[in-house]
Amino acid sequence: MPIDGLLLDLDDTLLDERSATRTALLAFLAAHLSSWEGESEAEALQRWRLISATHWFRYENGEISFHEQRRARIRDFLALPLSAIEADIAFESYLTAYESSWSMVPECLAFLGKTAEIPKVIITNGDKAQQLNKIQMTGLREHVVGVVTPEDCGYWKPHPETFHAALALLRLKPEQCLMIGDDWVRDIQPAMQLGIRCFQVELGNPDKSLLSAIATGELSSELPSVNAICSLEIRQ
Repeated sequence: MPIDGLLLDLDDTLLDERSATRTALLAFLAAHLSSWEGESEAEALQRWRLISATHWFRYENGEISFHEQRRARIRDFLALPLSAIEADIAFESYLTAYESSWSMVPECLAFLGKTAEIPKVIITNGDKAQQLNKIQMTGLREHVVGVVTPEDCGYWKPHPETFHAALALLRLKPEQCLMIGDDWVRDIQPAMQLGIRCFQVELGNPDKSLLSAIATGELSSELPSVNAICSLEIRQ
């Protein structure tokens, strides 16, 4: 069965989130040298990532807001009882570098060109305003027919309603679509459980790149394994 629609994750699938985050972290560390005195750069980066993961999980669970999780990360990393305004100011070096570093993954434009005739919906977790800003600033907006965020449907991936919302935008059934994402738990497994064919990408691995999802011929009607190279029928 040919593919009639694509469901696409955003961060580390279409957009190089990993590189943008690293650039932002280095800028933040340079602006707050005393906060990681006695640590190596690698140790400071790892500590930041662990702190960030902790508070992002709280945000996903609805315990704190998007901006509150930012402030909590800053307070924990700097070990200071900062006010909301002070935390926002301290975060500015990170945010400025992060936003200026947004870019598509290297093969994204080629992938979008080769699949131009297939309608696409982005499904992404996170703050709607920030995610839409990423999509607009990187030029992705013109390539998709819609975007689904938790604020749009009331749920986060891996909840099935996020995928149902995307299918509704495409007006397609699960078996007509392909989901492409980097996260097995949030992207691949829940989509497969709904009967959506899937391909898992991995940054830096040419065998699991966006372009690896494309080959000549039709996509198998059977659900592929997560490591399978799927082929799309490109409609002319």
